[in-house]
Amino acid sequence: MTTVTEAWQAALAAEHAAVAGYDIVGPRVASAQVAPARADQQAHRDLRDATSAALSAAGQTPVAAQPSYPLPFAVTDAATAGRFAVSLESACAAAWRYLIAVAAATPGRPDVEALRADAQTALTASAVRATRWRLVVDPAEPTVPFPGI
Repeated sequence: MTTVTEAWQAALAAEHAAVAGYDIVGPRVASAQVAPARADQQAHRDLRDATSAALSAAGQTPVAAQPSYPLPFAVTDAATAGRFAVSLESACAAAWRYLIAVAAATPGRPDVEALRADAQTALTASAVRATRWRLVVDPAEPTVPFPGI
């Protein structure tokens, strides 16, 4: 069974990947999407830093960023960059959703309620960003039921 700390570290790893991924997204999106891409990357950078600090405060060694991250598909233009942004946000939402589930199944930890609340905030933020990118990629399908699942 996955521990809360392992799920928390996995969420941090997803944030590392998102920060790196937006380095690929940013230069390839349409000019109208450059500012949102930068803001999304900054949001992930801030969450990554806060998560790393929280893990450290809990006595854990935060997982480090990887030297590189494989792309799930070729990202060569604005359309594929938008799809990649959806993929990044969906991966983060899934990681935070998993932390919520693991924390819910781990009673007795004094920090679990605050951690679940933080994870819910992160999941919601990624779901909102994913919806915004879905509107760019395919305005007919902007939402998905149960983000992060």
